[in-house]
This record gives sequence, C-alpha cells and structure tokens, in this order.
Amino acid sequence: MYSIFGSVPILAAVAIQLLLLPSVVLSLNITNEYLHHACNNTQGKYKPWSVFEKNLDIALKNISASSLRNGYALVSNMNRPYKNIPPDTAFVMLQCRGDSYGSMCHSCLATALSGLRKKCPRNKAGTIWYDQCTLDISTYSAGDTRILYDNYLCMENPKDLSGDKEMFDKKKTAFTKELLSEVSKLGYDSKGPLYATGDTMIGTKKLYGMMQCTDELYENGCYVCLQWLTLYHPFCGDGKQGVRYLGRSCNARFELYPFLRT
Repeated sequence: MYSIFGSVPILAAVAIQLLLLPSVVLSLNITNEYLHHACNNTQGKYKPWSVFEKNLDIALKNISASSLRNGYALVSNMNRPYKNIPPDTAFVMLQCRGDSYGSMCHSCLATALSGLRKKCPRNKAGTIWYDQCTLDISTYSAGDTRILYDNYLCMENPKDLSGDKEMFDKKKTAFTKELLSEVSKLGYDSKGPLYATGDTMIGTKKLYGMMQCTDELYENGCYVCLQWLTLYHPFCGDGKQGVRYLGRSCNARFELYPFLRT
C-alpha cells in the first residue's frame, strides 16, 4: 500500500483496494488498483431523469462505442467544436495507460465509471484514478491546451531506500529528465500518444519509469505539466523505493520493479 500526500482540496485519500488479476499479470506487478478520487462539488449534482443525466448517458455511449485503440477519448453529448456550451452539457475524458489500450481500456472504463458513481454519486464533475486509466466527468471542456493542476497527488511506496540515497536521487532526477525529454518531443511533434517508458541502472538496482499526458496536451503543454509534476515537488517520494505522481492532465511513476506490460 502506498502512502499519500499532496494538494487535494476536495477529498482526503481513501483506502486502496486491489482487484483480482491473473497470476501471470501479478507476477509482473501489473494491477488495476484503485488509487484515488476527487468529487468536484462546485459544479453541483444532478437529479434522476434530468437533462444532465440524459446528456451524460449520451457522452458515455459515445465513448463506449469508440475503439479506444489510442487509449484516449474526450467526448460530449455535443458535436465539435465545443463553443457556446449550453448548461447541463456533459463531457467525459478517459486516458488509459500506454500498455492498456483497446479492450483493456474498455475494461478499465467500466471499472472507473462504476467506481466514480459509487464514490461521487450524482456529481456533475469528478475524477477517479486507477492503475491503468483516469476518468474525468465535467460540465465543461478544459480545451486543447489547458493544464488542470487541481488535485495533484503524490503516492509513495512505503519501503525505504537502502544504500547511497544521494546517488539514487541524483540518477533518478537525470532519468526523470530523460523521460521528460522523450515524451515532450512526442507532444511537440504531435505524433502521440504522449507516453514514454524506460529503465536505468542505479548501482545494482534497475529503476523503471513511465510518464504520460492526456492527448489534449500538445506542443509544450505535456512538458510543462510533467515538469511541474515530477521536478517541482522534490520531497515527493524522498527516500522511498518508488513514487507515483498523479494529476488530471499528466502522471508519472517510478519503481524498482517492472509494472508495465512489455
């Protein structure tokens, strides 16, 4: 279980629950663990059979009908472009981890939707994070380049580092910058998906890393989001064997074990 801290203005962190997964997946430490959720109460709640509920159902049908082969969708009950947005419009954003596209993304969508409905019942807006996807529901679109900094979350591996901590921190920072450079180039070239992974040796240990942005961020948006998330919070994961950085627009993870499908 991870310890959690960060700027979460809406809800405190809740207990982590594990889902049962095949033994082959567990042997690689790959799970679809519930991580956290945030209910946005500023946008209000909706009533049964209301206009918003009907619009939300339309948006969810649209996202369910997508192939999700790229692991990302931002849909609404409206047609693009999203201008002059009327009240009770529903937007749904889904970002699946880079190794969980297609059918695995659909599976995570179902899990996340069920979880969000239980934890934020009838909220017009809210976000929920799982290992393999992030789901966000709102009454407005963030737009193509806006970075959402709300509900930043740091989750630390509870195990302490052993050995030369200073060397580990120095090489982890260098590795972080390498991944940041790789994923930001994808965003600048608009080649997507905005997802990068890698590993590096630190002494006798191998550190595995992953970074990802929602596909709505392009050019330097992904770089700015991940730089803020991973490099501007130096005490996040300090002295720990692993750490996750979670946000609505980008996320990253580092562990001393493999946690992605190859």
